[in-house]
Amino acid sequence: MDTACWNAVIVGCTQNGYYLDSLRTFNLMRRETQVSHDSITLVSVISACGNFELFLEGQRSHGLAVKTLVDADIRVQNALISMCGKLGEVHSAHLVFNFCNNRNLCSWNCMISALSQNNDAKEALALFRSLDFEPNETTIATIISVCTQLGLAGFGKQIHGYVFRFQFPTNSFVIAALVDSYNNSGRLERAATVF
Repeated sequence: MDTACWNAVIVGCTQNGYYLDSLRTFNLMRRETQVSHDSITLVSVISACGNFELFLEGQRSHGLAVKTLVDADIRVQNALISMCGKLGEVHSAHLVFNFCNNRNLCSWNCMISALSQNNDAKEALALFRSLDFEPNETTIATIISVCTQLGLAGFGKQIHGYVFRFQFPTNSFVIAALVDSYNNSGRLERAATVF
């Protein structure tokens, strides 16, 4: 089997929630074959570590990425930011984010989400305000949640206007975030209208 075959199994396991199987397959690949991993392999393994809450294993995967020079791949960096966020390691997520030379919108979304997940809404909002890209549905859904955490109904309304101006209203995550935001601010009629 070549790298693509191993990746098919590892990625398939991770995408379907079989995180432990993904990690076992990766360890089998490394132990029993001469096939080398690539960035696709590591993105799935790092994601599995984050979802299965295995910080030490995630650090090992990061170390392997650095050792094999795959750590400069933006997809690996984004997976690391997400993993660190899920595990509550915001400082580590910041380090990876700051290390990224070629950040893309996904990098920004991962970092904003990591901050939001760890109740650092003020920092998430500050990062959003310095965003280098046009936001997408993921950015918008996350920042609406951040506004809800901070109780910023006015800014949330501005984001709501942005949603309709740029035609994001069909995205279920954006709609759910808006409904939650209006519900939490006591504007139940508005929440029902959005729903």
